[in-house]
Amino acid sequence: MLRNHKEKQISGFDQYYYDKAVPQNHLLRRIAEHINFSFIRDLLAEQYSANRGRPAEEPVFLFKICLLEYLYNLSDVQVINHIQVNLAYRWFLDLNIDDELPDDTTISYFRVQRVGLEKFQDIFQRLVDQCIEQGFISTQSKRSIMDSTHIIADVAIPTWLSLVRQAYERVLIELREIDPEIFQKFENRMLELWTELKGKTRDEKLPVVLQLASELVVAAGPLLQSENHPNEALTSLKKVISDRDEDATDRIISVVDTEARTGHKSDMRKIQGYKDHIMMDEETEIITAVKVTPANAEDGDQLVDLITQFQDNYGFLPKELSADKGYWFGKNLRFLQENSILGHISWMKTKQQVSGLFTPEDFQFDAETMQVTCPHGVVSKKFRDRTKEERKGYEYRFTKTQCQGCPLRAKCTTSKTVRNVFISTYYAEFQQAREHYKTDAYKAASKQRWLIERRHADKVRNHGLRRSRYRGLERTYIHSLMSTIASNVKRMTKLIAEKRQRDQSALLVTS
Repeated sequence: MLRNHKEKQISGFDQYYYDKAVPQNHLLRRIAEHINFSFIRDLLAEQYSANRGRPAEEPVFLFKICLLEYLYNLSDVQVINHIQVNLAYRWFLDLNIDDELPDDTTISYFRVQRVGLEKFQDIFQRLVDQCIEQGFISTQSKRSIMDSTHIIADVAIPTWLSLVRQAYERVLIELREIDPEIFQKFENRMLELWTELKGKTRDEKLPVVLQLASELVVAAGPLLQSENHPNEALTSLKKVISDRDEDATDRIISVVDTEARTGHKSDMRKIQGYKDHIMMDEETEIITAVKVTPANAEDGDQLVDLITQFQDNYGFLPKELSADKGYWFGKNLRFLQENSILGHISWMKTKQQVSGLFTPEDFQFDAETMQVTCPHGVVSKKFRDRTKEERKGYEYRFTKTQCQGCPLRAKCTTSKTVRNVFISTYYAEFQQAREHYKTDAYKAASKQRWLIERRHADKVRNHGLRRSRYRGLERTYIHSLMSTIASNVKRMTKLIAEKRQRDQSALLVTS
């Protein structure tokens, strides 16, 4: 039950010590002066019963504790311990020196049960709205920047055999109460098998381990789940088995965090966990849209979602968007054009461009006749269509007869037979973007792209985003949102303070 709200009264004695102990330029004083958190009470009121239960802690108070956690990179336990002795924290929370504190489980319950992902997204949006109300971001704001960084999952990454065993054991735990006989049978078989496999090679272990795991799935399936109620442990075991049977790009990496995935920063560097995708206003460096995905998600696939989130939240679109080559997707270029957004997207070079050979852009494409003409003047007709969304378009193949004896062959292909040319469905958008790539406007925008790296660095280094505090996509998303809120709040206080200083200087000049 939510109590009737009353302004907390700080005793005169405590106020005297706060004034002495907490500097006037302290970050928390500036946040309290410039940022309004009172909307949180109304936003979360529906999460509380109107007339049942014990009186609950004030939601604004609990949110401020969460904010302190992320501002100073503390855990639930640490933040309560710090509030106990830190006068600046107590002042920020409107506490008297001798007021009692909630325990750390209250903070955890509030974050997960009272607020949750959807409400954290609302809080993030409402705080950005305050920037818009102050005039820092407007429909006239010129350019936004988009980028991502990785978040390491809060798990130890096992070998595949260990992963199978962990998934197997989780299913056994589920079976223990439901069918003790089947539980005992498969537990004994697992123990016997692991004893037999000692000293054997990995290739010798794989087929027998897979066989036993598959038998458990068959035996446990009817007992643990129905069509409408899937069992998480059994689903995880099935996923681990299926990942081994194929060249899985969506491979599960942990049975305790089944949504984390493996991505790649480069050919040599793997990421195991999640990705944090953000969109930022270039002028103010306020982060305006956030999305978290598994680490194997493509950056380019998030562009439309982030811009749509921005438009849904604030009712307008940025005039320009700057991003790196990870967003060089035809569907993105078309989306930007259709929404009158000038895109400054880095050009992703093809293998031919890297090796110095003729690129598809060196071939003339006639959209009416659907023919391609090579640099030597030879014409080819369409060979086949490609229908996958990420590679949608037409493939053209020049025959061996056409390519033999061509004086430009050395500049065209290293193939012993023929040259293939792919023409994307988004051919016109790619051509237009490549022309823009050469302009001064693009060069000026690309020089400012480093600003978003600074925001990512702030979230990672100062607000604990490098490694997820929690397990699962939704809770990692909450972690990202709170890190973003902490980073934005710091930035907002600086912008507001600078604006007030400018206004005061202007008044002095005119008076």
